[in-house]
Amino acid sequence: MLDINLLTKNAEKVKGLLMRKQYDVTNVDCLVKTYNKNKKVQAELEDLRSQRNGLSKEIGKLAAKKNLQEVEIIKEQVIEINNKIENLEEKYSKNKGLIDKSLYDIPNLPEENAYIGVDEKDNVVIDHNDDYYRCPVKNPLPHYDIGKKLDIFDEELATKISGSMFALFKGKGARLVRALIDYCFKLNQEKYIEIIPPHLVTTQSLTYTGHLPKFANDQYKCTQDDSWLIPTAEVPLTAGFAKTTFKQGELPIRRMAYTVAFRREAGKAGNQNKGLQRVHEFHKVELLKIVEPEQCEKELQDLFEGCLQIIKDLKLQYRILDLCTGDMGDKYARCYDIEVYAPGVKRWLEVSSVGHFSDYQARRGQIKYIDKDGNKKVAYTMNGSGMATPRVWAAIIETYQQSDGSIKVPDCLVSYMGCEIIR
Repeated sequence: MLDINLLTKNAEKVKGLLMRKQYDVTNVDCLVKTYNKNKKVQAELEDLRSQRNGLSKEIGKLAAKKNLQEVEIIKEQVIEINNKIENLEEKYSKNKGLIDKSLYDIPNLPEENAYIGVDEKDNVVIDHNDDYYRCPVKNPLPHYDIGKKLDIFDEELATKISGSMFALFKGKGARLVRALIDYCFKLNQEKYIEIIPPHLVTTQSLTYTGHLPKFANDQYKCTQDDSWLIPTAEVPLTAGFAKTTFKQGELPIRRMAYTVAFRREAGKAGNQNKGLQRVHEFHKVELLKIVEPEQCEKELQDLFEGCLQIIKDLKLQYRILDLCTGDMGDKYARCYDIEVYAPGVKRWLEVSSVGHFSDYQARRGQIKYIDKDGNKKVAYTMNGSGMATPRVWAAIIETYQQSDGSIKVPDCLVSYMGCEIIR
């Protein structure tokens, strides 16, 4: 959520930045107009309430002097003022609802130096490394085919149980998922406190992070109560700090959590959605930080390096994208994607998004801190996928397959797997 004062005092600059995210800025003009109108309503209300308070005191004085006739006259004036107040309060409340709805709809402002673009075609590759382990097989199989042959991945059984775009891992395939999660924890355990949060959250929790109300159709909702399945551990981790004010020096806060993530991924049946390329449910370790604005650049770099390190350790070919303004998503101020190459499906697969949200989420969640001068200010939040397992799993299976049909286990995972070869 943007600061309403920023919108009203710097409307043209804000609109210019929002246009970089392909946002219809006429909504901003309507919001500012409604906000200014409501300020006048608020001023009228304060004036009428002041008049009413003065008349109420006058009634008390007149009643003490037994001036009952004058008391009745003033009471009629109070009734008339109360009616005006009631009408204005209704008008104020209606305008406030429109303002809140508009604020929840407006995306976060991108950083001014973020690449300007319309969609993913305009993203910029800022780093590329293909010097790591290369698949020794001339025509590598896609992960869903080799996984089926080795009986470690069963897409058909998953579909039988849950429908399309779900996954089922078996034997050493399931062990590989756990190994990836465990290795991610090992890499980050010194910096981050591990959390195991609930997988169900309230509407308010999803609203804090910007997933609601705008993106309700992307979420899974329980119909009988106010519960939603989490799309990412970012939601419970962030919501846990809602309405918190940190003392001076307590930030940054660093948390990591392993959860299952649930998403209504768009897409029809086809090769680009087959297997683990796009699924509704997956296992993931999320890294989250709450920082002071001055700490943002340093902490974001540290967060990014933590998310990239595991990909380096797995020796997968990777590239890093600096996402353009039109593709970074509503809540981001800046976002970087880490992609790995999967030689079986011959595609680059996004395995981690790392970025910061400036004060967008913290303003929604009222997450604040006391600065060195004793002032209360809104914090910044940031997060990244420390390990989103499906596509990393797919890239490992495809990259490390051998000519005899087996899978070589990446060196860094051998101790976690208890074997060097999957066959």
